[in-house]
Amino acid sequence: MRAPVAEHYVLRQNCTGSYLSLNQQTQSIEGVSSVEAAWSFHSHEGAVSHALLIGQTHGETPDVIKLA
Repeated sequence: MRAPVAEHYVLRQNCTGSYLSLNQQTQSIEGVSSVEAAWSFHSHEGAVSHALLIGQTHGETPDVIKLA
């Protein structure tokens, strides 16, 4: 029996189309052009929760994008 493929989600800014990433040095949220460099979530609930919090603090709620 095959193990299920883990789902991955990323956040994308509506206004720029860039993906959101967490800067490891400054701990700030920044936009990146590559989905491979984006902040990855392993559950839909976690991605939605972070998207809503970002929307509350930054004024724009990012889209949740399912990768796999």
